[in-house]
Amino acid sequence: MSTQPLRPPVKAVTFDLDFTLWDLTGVLHHAEAVCQGLLEQRYPEVAARFDRDGLRALRNTVAEETPAIAHDVTALRRAGLRRAGELAGYHGGELDQLVEEAFEVFLEARHAVTLYDDSLPLLRALQGQVRVGALTNGNAEVARLGMEGYFDFALSAVELGAAKPSHLVFETAANRAGVPASQIVHVGDDVHSDVYGASNFGMQAVWLNRDGASWPAEVPRVPHHQVTSLAELEGMLLGLIRASA
Repeated sequence: MSTQPLRPPVKAVTFDLDFTLWDLTGVLHHAEAVCQGLLEQRYPEVAARFDRDGLRALRNTVAEETPAIAHDVTALRRAGLRRAGELAGYHGGELDQLVEEAFEVFLEARHAVTLYDDSLPLLRALQGQVRVGALTNGNAEVARLGMEGYFDFALSAVELGAAKPSHLVFETAANRAGVPASQIVHVGDDVHSDVYGASNFGMQAVWLNRDGASWPAEVPRVPHHQVTSLAELEGMLLGLIRASA
């Protein structure tokens, strides 16, 4: 059996962000629409040539051409905007300004997320009890959401040059937490990136499976624990923390 109970001692808890602490449904679509509106107003030559689907296709092309940045969603989006600007005839400082303005309005709108009802209660319960970290493959910034006070550290693929399930991400998290991997509980919704990655590194992996999905056939089964809500996990963690004292 690959499903197993969590065990003490627990000295740190790390969280994925998108679809773990907040709902990202429709957010990226909205952010891309905001970005497109900025392009229509400020850089109409780009907007006339590339709609949202066109920009997405261009990013895919850039990712294929430069696999070294394929994990870095920020670098990839910036590179796509730069390519679009170049093809529309922009260059030099004007091109740099286009990339900065378009990316910034996208990034701000990308943070218009809705936290799940059970997220803040769990984070508050963990404050001062264990080290708490955020691990994301995206470009969400807890500080931009005013949530930095809940975390002792935050790591992103943008910063690390690697994305979950890479061992580098979880190794860096363990170093930041300052405790052995076996004493860290990692929580995430993505079976491959979060559960498989964390378990393979030796962490106690928790699959947050809000919708009762089945384990994907293409992902090797690994030891993990499964919960349907963060509220369910909160009681488990508080009990483990007391047992770890």
